[in-house]
Amino acid sequence: MEIKNWITSSPTCVEYADKLEKVLRIMAEKRIGAVLVLDQQKLVGVFTERDLVRLCARGLEDLQDDAISRHMTKDPITAQLTDDYNTVYMLMRVNDIRHIPVLDGNALAGIVSNQDLTHFYQNKIESEFADARERIDDLQKLVKLSAEEVLESLFSEINKYKELSLTDHLTGLYNKRYFMLRLREEIARAKRHNQDLSLIFCDIDHFKNVNDNYGHHLGDAILKTVGQILAGEMGELRILSRLRKSDIVARFGGEEFVAILPETTAENAAIAAEKMRTVIAEHQFECNNESFGITMSFGVAGLSDDLVDVDEFIQCADHAMYKAKAKGRNSVATDWEKSVS
Repeated sequence: MEIKNWITSSPTCVEYADKLEKVLRIMAEKRIGAVLVLDQQKLVGVFTERDLVRLCARGLEDLQDDAISRHMTKDPITAQLTDDYNTVYMLMRVNDIRHIPVLDGNALAGIVSNQDLTHFYQNKIESEFADARERIDDLQKLVKLSAEEVLESLFSEINKYKELSLTDHLTGLYNKRYFMLRLREEIARAKRHNQDLSLIFCDIDHFKNVNDNYGHHLGDAILKTVGQILAGEMGELRILSRLRKSDIVARFGGEEFVAILPETTAENAAIAAEKMRTVIAEHQFECNNESFGITMSFGVAGLSDDLVDVDEFIQCADHAMYKAKAKGRNSVATDWEKSVS
C-alpha cells in the first residue's frame, strides 16, 4: 500500500531562519515530535525530539536565539509518495529514525512518524483478520469441490505467499525483492555518511550442464549448498566471520547470487570474493558414488560518486562477472581491472 494513503499531509513547517525558541514553542503547543525546516519552500532539514535532547545537554537557555538551521538535521532521509509500507518501514528501521519527510518528486508532500506506522499496522491487522474470516468461508466452500480443484486453488495461494516472502524458498537466502530494497537503502546510507559500499555478483559456471548430467533435483541441492557456503554457514568460509551480520547475501535468480558488503572497499570485497571462489571450487558433491566439483565466476563493484542508480550499480558488478567468465571462469574480476585471480 502506497504511503500517500496514510501520511500526515499537512506537516508543521518552520523557516530556515526561524529562531530555536520559536520552534520549541510550536512543538510544545502542538505536542508534536518533529518539524520540517524549509528554505524558499524547499525541504532542507528536520528538527526532532532527538535534536532537542542533544541540545538540552548543552544548555538550552544559551541557544534560544540561534537559528534553527544551526541545530536541525540537514539533508534528512526522505521517502517518496509512491513508496509502499515495507519500503518506509525499512527506511525507518535501518536508519533508526522516528520521523521521515515524504516527497512528491522534489516537492514536500507530508511526513510519516512511528505513530503513523503503528496505526497503519493496527488497521492492517484488523483488515487481515477480516480477510482471514472470508478465507475460512472460502475453504469451507473448497471442501465441496473436487480434489483437483482444491489442489489447484491451494497451489495458487502458496505461490501468492511466496511472492510476498523476503526469502528464497529453495536456498533460504534473501530473495531478489528484499535484496533490491536493501541495496537501495545501503546506497543512500553510504552516500549520506560518505562510506564505502561494495557489491559482489556471482554465477555458477556451466550450471546447465550440471542439470543435464545429474538432473534438476541435484541441481537444486547444489544451489542450496552454494547458498550456505556464500553466506558462511558451512565450510572454511566460517573463518571469515560468516561475512558479517551487516552483509546481505541473496539469490538473485536461477544460479546467480549477490552479496552487499556495507562499509567495505572494493579491494576488500574482491578478497572476500576470492575466498568464496576457493571454497566453492574445493567443495565436492556426490551423485551415484561419483564425486564432482563446480566453479563460480565473481564480479565485484564498488560504489562511486557517479553511481547513483541501483540498476547501474548492479550492472557494474554484473559486467565485472562477465569479465571473469571471459577470462576462463572460476575467477574474480572487478570493474576497475581485468582480473583478480
